[in-house]
Amino acid sequence: MTPKASVVDFESALESVDSWLTEYISASHPEIGRTGPICPFVSPSRRNRTLEVRLRLVGHAPSLELVEEIAHSSLREYELTTWQGRNPMLQAMVIVLPDLRSEDTGLLDLAQAHVKDDFVARGLMIGQFHENCDVTAARNPRFVVSRAPVPVLAIRAIALHDVFFLSERPHWFQKYREKFGKFYGPDSTLMDPLLVERYRESEQAYGKAS
Repeated sequence: MTPKASVVDFESALESVDSWLTEYISASHPEIGRTGPICPFVSPSRRNRTLEVRLRLVGHAPSLELVEEIAHSSLREYELTTWQGRNPMLQAMVIVLPDLRSEDTGLLDLAQAHVKDDFVARGLMIGQFHENCDVTAARNPRFVVSRAPVPVLAIRAIALHDVFFLSERPHWFQKYREKFGKFYGPDSTLMDPLLVERYRESEQAYGKAS
């Protein structure tokens, strides 16, 4: 492959990701189980120029260790980035892996699971998206929501709806509760009942905050 062809491939991958963010992630979907876009943060983040896109290569023989290192180095880069805008909730980074082959996308699933502790401990979420991803929507387990035309990792701040994704382990839930527990007080009747239900279930499972 000539250098010129490589550049064209990279450009095509970035264009595909841009279209995916616009036409899928930032759009509503009849199977998502709620109103609004699949991710409500992408459009505001792009408008405020706080969505950064990075491109990383894995080579011909990618390993789990390599993909994990890409995730960890992206975490360091995220934390060192000088962000535009003042809202940290809109700071997001998309890591594009254009040469990760379809048969190797399982490495993204494994790497995400292995590094999630490190991200959550810093108040961040990391998600994987690729053509074979089996992650389903929180409100509709029949809908595989995290499909993407090009393999990517996405980093963003923990958000209110992440109780769905942080209730599996007590230390994840504790990090969520430190940030959002104040919203589940006496006025929680004003919140989405499904969020409250998952929060209360997690409190019961792990114990209430002292």
